[in-house]
Amino acid sequence: MGAFVGIDLGTTYSVVAYVNPQGRPEIIPNEFGKATVPSVVAFDAHGYLVGDEAKERQATGDPEVVSFFKRSMGDPYALYTFAGQDYTPTTLSALVLKHLKAQAEKHLGETVTDAVITVPAYFTHNQRKATIEAGEQAGLHVLKVISEPTAAALAYGLRPGSAQREQRVLVYDLGGGTFDISLISISANDLTVLATEGDHNLGGKDWDDRLIAYLEEQFVQEFDSEFVGDDINELRVQAEKLKHALSVRQSADIRVHASGHTGTYTVTRELFEQLTSDLMERTRLLTERVLAEQKMQWSDLDGVLPVGGSTRMPMVHTFIKQMSGKPAMGGINPDEAVALGAAIQATMEMEQQNQTVYLLSGRKRTTDVIAHSLGMIAVSEDRSRYLNSILIRKNLPIPTAQTRPYKMKLRRSGDTQLEVFLTQGESDDPQQCVYLGRYVFDQFPSVPGDEVTLDISYAYDKNGVVNVSAIERSTRTPLRLDIQEVPADVPARFLESPDAHTAANHEHLTIYLAFDLSGSMSGTPLREAQRAAEAFVQQCDLTTTSIGLISFSDTVLVELNATQDERQLYRAIRNLQIGRTGYSNKAHPFKHIYRLLKDVRGLRYAIVLADGVWIHQKAAIREAKRCHKEQIEVIAVGFGAADEAFLQAIASSTEQSLFTDLNSLTETFSTIAQEITEKRSGGSNLYL
Repeated sequence: MGAFVGIDLGTTYSVVAYVNPQGRPEIIPNEFGKATVPSVVAFDAHGYLVGDEAKERQATGDPEVVSFFKRSMGDPYALYTFAGQDYTPTTLSALVLKHLKAQAEKHLGETVTDAVITVPAYFTHNQRKATIEAGEQAGLHVLKVISEPTAAALAYGLRPGSAQREQRVLVYDLGGGTFDISLISISANDLTVLATEGDHNLGGKDWDDRLIAYLEEQFVQEFDSEFVGDDINELRVQAEKLKHALSVRQSADIRVHASGHTGTYTVTRELFEQLTSDLMERTRLLTERVLAEQKMQWSDLDGVLPVGGSTRMPMVHTFIKQMSGKPAMGGINPDEAVALGAAIQATMEMEQQNQTVYLLSGRKRTTDVIAHSLGMIAVSEDRSRYLNSILIRKNLPIPTAQTRPYKMKLRRSGDTQLEVFLTQGESDDPQQCVYLGRYVFDQFPSVPGDEVTLDISYAYDKNGVVNVSAIERSTRTPLRLDIQEVPADVPARFLESPDAHTAANHEHLTIYLAFDLSGSMSGTPLREAQRAAEAFVQQCDLTTTSIGLISFSDTVLVELNATQDERQLYRAIRNLQIGRTGYSNKAHPFKHIYRLLKDVRGLRYAIVLADGVWIHQKAAIREAKRCHKEQIEVIAVGFGAADEAFLQAIASSTEQSLFTDLNSLTETFSTIAQEITEKRSGGSNLYL
């Protein structure tokens, strides 16, 4: 039997801990004696680096460095390419975990085989599964994944006198990339999560981004010169250091280098808090939602426990005191608490697995809750619409399960299938849910008659991962389950009436806008591209058209799957930003376009916008021609330094290759929308 550890796999920093022979959880430092390891991976000719050395390369503007990939965990379309090899957030996380495993083995002098890994409380089924897979790829047996606030509360229980009476504690967990808020009851022997909320796209990085935007604006005003290429990488590292300085000082200076110019700026803590006040407000709304669900007031709490490196910002402690009327609870290191709690949980898991009792401080029975309701797509009673029918409501203790009967007719041909779309989300609107997959049951047993009753069980296991099974009631025969990817036309297909005629007056249109968001698109080009996209949406009939949004540079990100929801489209367009997929032009969108559109019925278009020369043109042309063969129409729009010959090669025809200027971009996109609509209505071919 090898050693076991607890791991806080963070967005910006990760930590590993173990329980020492005296029964106390203890941080395992890295080779530099630091408790935290940057969740950053750098690639070179010799392989890869993880941690401090990778972060140093990031600071120098090295393009072969990746970070913040945890935010894309569980996203099947998130892909990063380095040295011709593709990496997913799961494989990148596995590299970080492998590094932490080796760090622990060097410190302990033995092989590490087992681990408890923490995740944000608000992680979905897909994100939790991806985390478990990353651990397995790193050579670890994942004993359990537990929520970060739960782990932190376990560590809080180590404090002297913390178990004298039952306490209601609000764990305010603001990390580098995610925010969780959990209401937890802590007693001498038990730790029970009562409710949880969160946002896995809210964290310290967003505070950094506000500083970056402010400094970029000041720099442009002073020098009339915008950031290009790797300038942003250097500024990102500088901005993080500035944020840390403002946590201990009232003001700090920063020198900004870009485009051959150097500017020096003073930022005060007061200004920083003004720039980020809406981010703090988002944490307040989520916090008060948790309290409201439990019918509690701030005054009902014994205290608020800040966890995560971003809670070192003075504005967080000010907020906690203003809202709760009490100073923030202390006594634990916010950077280390989650890993320490994970180590405690790992010890308890190993006790159950091996039927062995270990010396352990902070031992408590833990009960976590479901962060998201589990549902399935159903038909409303009047058959007028599809709806998300909740099966297991959020904030129930896990593990938990429910079984529901379902009657259905069998096909005479013997190829009966039952299709179930499982969701996570609180709304009954199918457009507002996260889809876990297409669950298809088959291999029905032979029974008298043509009707069967199934008992379908839906469950959350101890990891917060969903499990589904079905049994034919009369024979107790289990059905075979095949879990498939969500089809590209979901959730758009659930906008139609269940009883709608299959034939429509017009063929349905599905369009993806794919925008090159490399560093050269910063500033005015991005704003004009957003205006053009909004104009395009305005010219489309969204009752018969679905539009999706893709951004790409070094990697490809599906910003929004094709939808007819105008609010989602405008929100996604407004949220486009430079840097989320890198800053150069290594990636192309055509693999994603093919995957998203190949099974979609009706007319299919991809409108690709480029402003520069792509690095891997041959690969892009090859994949674009694959789309052409699938009858996916590709319209290529370029401006600035775009390669006109390349645009013609990726477009479906010469007429669908357009070169314009920045001032005419909105007009060009409006015209494309009008021409596509006319073609769908029976007009001529698309000639622009």
